[in-house]
Amino acid sequence: MNREQLEALGTPEIVIEMFLSLQSTVAEQALKIAELEAKLAMNSSNSSMPPSSDKFKTKSLRKKSGKKPGGQKGHRGSNLEITAEPDETVELRPEKCANCGTDLSKINGAHTDDFRYKIDTRIITKVTRYEQVEIICPVCGAANKGEFPCGINSHIQYGENVRTVSVILNAHAMVSNDKTAKIMRDMMGIPISAGTIVNHVKNFVESAKPVTDEIPKVLINSSLGNFDETGSSVNGKKIWIHNSSNSEATWVTVHSKRGKDGSDANGVLPEFSGIAVHDRWSPYFKYTNCVHALCNAHLLRDLQGIIDAFDHKWAKQMQVLLREMCHVVKKYKVADKSKLSAYYSCKFAAEYDKIITLGNLETPHNPNSKKQTKSHNTLLAFMTYREEICRFTQDFRVPFDNNQAERDIRNVKVKHKVSGGFRSLNGAENFAAVSSVIGTAVKQGLSVFQTISGIFSGSVSSLFHKHT
Repeated sequence: MNREQLEALGTPEIVIEMFLSLQSTVAEQALKIAELEAKLAMNSSNSSMPPSSDKFKTKSLRKKSGKKPGGQKGHRGSNLEITAEPDETVELRPEKCANCGTDLSKINGAHTDDFRYKIDTRIITKVTRYEQVEIICPVCGAANKGEFPCGINSHIQYGENVRTVSVILNAHAMVSNDKTAKIMRDMMGIPISAGTIVNHVKNFVESAKPVTDEIPKVLINSSLGNFDETGSSVNGKKIWIHNSSNSEATWVTVHSKRGKDGSDANGVLPEFSGIAVHDRWSPYFKYTNCVHALCNAHLLRDLQGIIDAFDHKWAKQMQVLLREMCHVVKKYKVADKSKLSAYYSCKFAAEYDKIITLGNLETPHNPNSKKQTKSHNTLLAFMTYREEICRFTQDFRVPFDNNQAERDIRNVKVKHKVSGGFRSLNGAENFAAVSSVIGTAVKQGLSVFQTISGIFSGSVSSLFHKHT
């Protein structure tokens, strides 16, 4: 009941005030209870919580396809193949007849009945001695000395291949400094320390400056970008790893803050004017020079959280609609079409409107409370960011989700699980720089080993030859 109804009944003013106060308190407590129940039901399948935080195994949101495990019909397999002539051929001749014992060692006319290959490798450590020869000019008497090659600066140093292996093991395979040193000692017989591994990574980052200067520029000038951030730590202090990427390049940086300051320091979003794909983290919307598109995988999890906590029909129907939109867009892309038909555009728009109307009935705005339910807030997001949510149906360049950015930043979580974080801010920054180079090299179809080795030797200064 409201004030007008109570006054019409002749209720004393003091009772009206007490009733309205209690009514407001009950509404706030009901909202608080709903929020706590929703939090208890949260896990990695219905929120942005990581799988590692799940107390119990959660049910996957992925729908069963009904297909058998393994490669499907028509799948192009990947088999072990011989790509070069054998380095050695071993002839397996029988010495004597297995039936009568006749000596067969000198019998001519034998033919190859079957053959098999073994692919193996051998790690060889090569030590090169450079001798600087001095020659006195017979004409003027001047002393002339041969020049040492580039990189041969001290009495003893490691070559680019040794440094490349240490960087790949440490920053790409996520092996700790100590374990990297032990592996290299065991495999190569090279006396190397954990401190030297750290120096190799540091030297690589310094040598890769021309490459790391180029990566953000390529992303700034691209038409589509994926953006995400994740937390890590330096000696127990929280830091944030910011990622800007797409199918062509990866750019990872470190900052003390998660929000706009961190994105500004990353350097891509402030100048980016393409389509920015990201989650619903509010600082991203502060960049107004680009067009925004939201990750629908995050929204599907949010909707699942509402279903688990409130069992609202609008959330179930919105999940169905998003998945149908995704399926139809994929079908159109396979058919090499550039946009949806008028039928599907009108159908999706009408269903979206219908679901929003149902949502407002199931979870209306509560005027008696500043805080609203999670269901209402999520519904409000679908109303506010409708264009950003549905952009993938209007522009087929836009992906349904932000998996690209999440894949490009996942190695940070692997590193965190292996080592528990970074020992220094400089170590975190070096890891980010190496991740940027390796991630971009992979996307450009380049060998990680050849890329890192080439950067060490000075023969690689760009990863975007096909763009220049």
